[in-house]
Amino acid sequence: MFVLLHPFSLPFMLSALVSAGIAVTIWRRRTAPGAVSLFVNMLGLIFWSGTYAAMWSSTTLQKQLFWLDLSTLGAVIIPATFITFSLQVSRNERFLTRWLMYLLTIEPATSLLLQWTNNSHHLVYGPAQLWVTDGLAGLHWSPGLWYWIDTAYWYIIITAGIWYLARSLFRNGELHRWQIGTILAGACIPLFAILFEVSPFFTKIGRLDISPLLFTLSGGLYFYALSIQKFLDLIPVAHSRLIQSMTDGVIVFDLQERIVEINPAACQFLGVTAEQAVGRHSRDILTGWEEITRPFWDQQEVRTEIGVKQDIPRYLDLSITPLLNPRKHTTGRMIVFRDISVRKQDEGALRNANEQLQDQLAEIRTLRDQLHEQASRDPLTNLFNRRYLDEMLLQELARAERENYPVSVIMLDIDRFKRVNDTFGHKAGDETLQALATLIILHIRLFDVACRFGGEEFVIVMPHVSVETAYERAEMLRRAFPKIDLPSVRKEARPTLSFGIAAYPFHGLNSEQLLKSADMALYAAKNSGRNRSVIYTEDSPISRKQSGL
Repeated sequence: MFVLLHPFSLPFMLSALVSAGIAVTIWRRRTAPGAVSLFVNMLGLIFWSGTYAAMWSSTTLQKQLFWLDLSTLGAVIIPATFITFSLQVSRNERFLTRWLMYLLTIEPATSLLLQWTNNSHHLVYGPAQLWVTDGLAGLHWSPGLWYWIDTAYWYIIITAGIWYLARSLFRNGELHRWQIGTILAGACIPLFAILFEVSPFFTKIGRLDISPLLFTLSGGLYFYALSIQKFLDLIPVAHSRLIQSMTDGVIVFDLQERIVEINPAACQFLGVTAEQAVGRHSRDILTGWEEITRPFWDQQEVRTEIGVKQDIPRYLDLSITPLLNPRKHTTGRMIVFRDISVRKQDEGALRNANEQLQDQLAEIRTLRDQLHEQASRDPLTNLFNRRYLDEMLLQELARAERENYPVSVIMLDIDRFKRVNDTFGHKAGDETLQALATLIILHIRLFDVACRFGGEEFVIVMPHVSVETAYERAEMLRRAFPKIDLPSVRKEARPTLSFGIAAYPFHGLNSEQLLKSADMALYAAKNSGRNRSVIYTEDSPISRKQSGL
């Protein structure tokens, strides 16, 4: 009979089964930091416990030695994967360099080589014997030099992992601190196995190596952190002093929308303590604005402003950022917010002040336009004055030169206007000037410009109009003027109009020359007997008088 159900094999079989269950649980969360390392660690523990169970169930020396040597394949995985897991969950991945990984393979490779060649040197264990007590076979052997070296190596690696876990314990938030504490407790358990192996009791019970059992117990605590405390579901992000000292509120959520971390600024704004908030669902803590932020949670990254309904309405500058693992999978979200209520109030006050300023500027512009209009108008006739004429004519002639079109100028004067003033009074003279201004406005185009040039003299500027057409317009005014109603002037004493007409560029290339030519034509009309229109010519003005006038 080569297989016997040994009492010592049962704990190791149970250890292998438990480790397998833990491995499955870990694999489901393999995207989390440290999950892959812990999974490989559990695989090694499954193999180690399983081969130990097979060794104790064997009844021959050869079989027990075979399973003992084979168990080394699982055992050598444990230290390297444990230190890797410890560095990852304690956020010390920077130490996992390629050279460190190379160094971590040296001792396991050496152990395997020496274990499988032990018969030639006995550095791992001395000559082994199979003792049978009460029908149960047990392997008895004495440790060699490499056994103690290997034990020291395990002690150093496990102690280093515990050191990094312990350091991270004080850098993490409240909820993650409990999780790290659970992992740390599990990591300390294997130290008892090392102490047990160097004790005299280890020899008395047939060198029963309980390390796989204790590592399984550690795995049980890891399983507790995984399934109950959701260790690998939560991300220790906001544990640095920088985040803790930030004046902006910082809240970290896991995929289940539980609060993983919250800094003092966020606690103060929400009116809670970290102990009250950590581990709670977002809707329990973010009362009043959790629903407002809900549309942003499924987006990649959001920066926005929101209003929060509280006793006093508050405004927040809000940033929601997804937290990604190395495989670019979302593992949680971080909210960073700042109270901008004061800024919003200032912006509102500034906006109101700006609106008032705009209203005042509009009023000023209106007043400026009115003043400009008043400065450009003759107060009696409401026609443009000579100052405006000078400015406008310069611009119009410059445009005419660029676009090559004519500009005609009509200069008109009221004949014997002084007699109207002397006979009927200045009021009658003012009425005559106003009536003529109204007549001119009725007989010119919208873009023609009529100006009171001075006294009873007027100027009409007509862009895009030939001198012949300007003459026809002047004649229309001349014929219409005697027909207007002048209550203060008797019909037989009504004045007439004389017109002088000149056109750019034929009679002048600038405003001064053009006005001078029109003035000379008006002078010719006056000298020719008044009540007529004259077009300027260089040789002599041509006079035309309508028959019967």
